[in-house]
Amino acid sequence: MTDREAFDEVAAAYLPEHVTVRVKAGLFYSLVHAALAVKLREQPTGSSVGLIEIGHAAWRQLTPIEQAHTLDTLFTAYIRRVIDEDRERQLSAAAADDTKTYLEPDDLPLLAECLSYVEVIDDGTQLEGVPASSLHNVLSEIDLLRHRLAMTKRDDT
Repeated sequence: MTDREAFDEVAAAYLPEHVTVRVKAGLFYSLVHAALAVKLREQPTGSSVGLIEIGHAAWRQLTPIEQAHTLDTLFTAYIRRVIDEDRERQLSAAAADDTKTYLEPDDLPLLAECLSYVEVIDDGTQLEGVPASSLHNVLSEIDLLRHRLAMTKRDDT
């Protein structure tokens, strides 16, 4: 997998649907890795590495045209960070509210019913294009989270 394919895959997995990624990450990505490797060799173990210094070292190796194209990558990374921080704030606010849930009363039974029609759940089994194993994993995770929450509440009393 190329740097570009890896970047696109990671970005696509985390960006909201309305955000499209169109960047050419490969060259700057490689230069940052090279500058980081140099800094890590130069620094004593356990000392911090200056991130801005690494960024500048990589940036100076680009031509003005490459710098212009690399801005897309930098904007994407920064905007991704802003989106992540916003999502973290939303989740923290929701988590602080004991009554908050994203599930509607019928969601879990309806999802479980979808799986009840599946005879074998393996890597190839899909429901409307969604791997049945993923749906099963989500339902199992919700059960586990609810069980852990119940255990915590019992321990608190």
